[in-house]
Formats: sequence, structure tokens, C-alpha cells
Amino acid sequence: MKVKNNVYFYILIAYLYMPNMNKENRLSAIRKIITNQKISSQEELLRKLIDLGFELTQATLSRDLKHLKVGRIPSKDGFTYVISNEFVQSNNKFANSPIILGFRSIEFSGNVAVIKTLPAYSHAVADALDKAGIHEILGTVAGNDTIIVVIRDGINRKQVINAIVKSLPELKEKLS
Repeated sequence: MKVKNNVYFYILIAYLYMPNMNKENRLSAIRKIITNQKISSQEELLRKLIDLGFELTQATLSRDLKHLKVGRIPSKDGFTYVISNEFVQSNNKFANSPIILGFRSIEFSGNVAVIKTLPAYSHAVADALDKAGIHEILGTVAGNDTIIVVIRDGINRKQVINAIVKSLPELKEKLS
């Protein structure tokens, strides 16, 4: 019986360390593909990963995309997948373009702000706000073209605007 258990142990170890088979390798491959190629659908990304030797389902890919905080933004040819960290890097104008292009207006009511965006841009803008870690903002909820922003008690409109501009300076002109 001991030999049988050892065989299973070595099979498990081999499986865990096989190239392209563990989760970290898969997540790394997803990051590289999305960063270096224009990917417009999960099916396209799934095919590329399978071609690289990964064994995964669409459900696993969907969980991986959520884990990596991958978003879809409008592009000339439909939609493109992007890693959400790209949105916050203010020194890269291309990466910030979804925020600049998508942001339309902001209005306040009590401790809530409503941000209007172009259709399909709200998730990119909301994610950038969340990733920026703005203390004055408790959180965001994004729809198709509207973002609800919950503001901390005791924070006024001007403080929120200043905090957004400090964290996402590319929005300065849109918020002035």
C-alpha cells in the first residue's frame, strides 16, 4: 500500500511542476497575451492559451480574468481586454485613454457622486478610481455608462474632486 501512495505523490508533484500547467504560469501567460496582443473575446484568449499547452475551461479563464482584474474597453474594432493596473499609470497616455475618453461628467448628491461615461467605459473608470485608493471614496459601482461613487462622511465635493485629480491627474481638465 505504501508504494501505491508514493506513486500518487510523485504524480501529483509532477503535475504541479509541469510547465504551463500550474495557475501561476497560466496567469503569467494571460498577462503577457493581454499586454502584448489585442484580444477581443474570452474565446480568442482561451484558444491562444490552449495553443500554448494550457488545459483550462472557459469558467476557469473567467475566474482568472476576474482575479487579474482584467477589463474590457471599447476600441476601434469593438472591445479589447486590458489589465486594470494599466489604467492607473498616469505616465502612460495610451493606457489612460479609456479614462480620459470615457469620462463625461460628475454630479453630487449628499455623500454620493454620479459619474457619467460613454457607454461601456464605466467599468474602466470605476476600476481606476478603486485602484487609485482614494481615501475620500469608500467605493464605486459601475453600470454601462454610470458610476455611483460613495463618499466618506464629512468629505465635501471639492475634497473629492481634488483627491481624484491628485490620483488621476489626466482628469484635471474634465473636472475643472
